Amino acid sequence: MPHTQRSQTPEPPSGSGGDGGFLAQFGRSEESTEVYSPLPAGYQRGRTKYVAVIGTVMSGLGKGIFSSSLAKLIKDKGLAVAPIKMEGYLNIDSGTLNPYRHGEVFVLDDGMETDMDLGTYERVL
Repeated sequence: MPHTQRSQTPEPPSGSGGDGGFLAQFGRSEESTEVYSPLPAGYQRGRTKYVAVIGTVMSGLGKGIFSSSLAKLIKDKGLAVAPIKMEGYLNIDSGTLNPYRHGEVFVLDDGMETDMDLGTYERVL
């Protein structure tokens, strides 16, 4: 049988495209992959406005109803709305709080027990 000469460079595995292999794509540097930006798509600097609804430590004054109604009015005018709820209690599940003092508990789709204002936001918006 005659001796055949093989090339010194190994051939790329089939399906890799021959452009450096599968792992080479992760080593490429592009502008879109170099920097993480928390800004949402379509964000324009200086065009974002914030409305803060604050109150006392008393619950049940209507801050959640007011803020969700205000957000609905702003949304109906064609503006984008993203309600954010900040609570003063840390590391406490809303389900363990007294419902007579803090109000009903709203259960999210994933089973998380949250403040009743999130339920108001979901119903109104």
